[in-house]
Amino acid sequence: MVYDLFTSADFCYSNFTFINIIVWFLGIFWLYWSINLFFFSSSRLNTIISYLLTWHYENIKSDCLQTIKGSYILISGLFVIILGSNIWGLFPYVFGVTTQMVLTFTLSLIIWLAIVVSSIEYSFMGFLCHLTPQGAPGYLAPILNLIELVSNFIRPFTLALRLSINMTTGHVLISLMATSGVISLFTFKFFWVLMTLLITGYILFEMGICFIQGFVFSLLSTNYLGEHT
Repeated sequence: MVYDLFTSADFCYSNFTFINIIVWFLGIFWLYWSINLFFFSSSRLNTIISYLLTWHYENIKSDCLQTIKGSYILISGLFVIILGSNIWGLFPYVFGVTTQMVLTFTLSLIIWLAIVVSSIEYSFMGFLCHLTPQGAPGYLAPILNLIELVSNFIRPFTLALRLSINMTTGHVLISLMATSGVISLFTFKFFWVLMTLLITGYILFEMGICFIQGFVFSLLSTNYLGEHT
């Protein structure tokens, strides 16, 4: 069997695959935990969760999170699901679900459809008004409306592509460095030590990228939610 650079992003089944399901359920439990956080007894874990929720909320703070009740609970749960899936996908013999366009596009499409359908149901005229930039000349309104409509429709694609491409790139680079490390193990011992340190450092860097991608996904979802009429 011939392998290519993107083999690391192919689906594979192992004894660790079920952990992906646990990560998704973790996001659901996070929703429950967020709702009941203030009813739990004080503990160090609750304090850490409270700080994380506060930091996340302060950095994606938007008026829509206050006007649309319960929206932040869903956004924070989405953040945990993406973050957990990203980090778990870095482990050996684990399938990185966020590298697959099918999953990221499905998730993005559900979020986008929920916002659009809710906006249209709440105020159809208000939804149409968002398609015309404020202060635009009247003779340019039809063209601008068409451009805004197209940009609105491609949002789930761009949201999904951003996450999938960034995570796939990280997996490919780790695969390249790991292959070089294995080859150097049988050739140059000193180079193998250097590659081990390099791979370790890059994995730590990639964990930071996982956090950033989860945050960006939730931030963009909040921005789209901010256009809710």
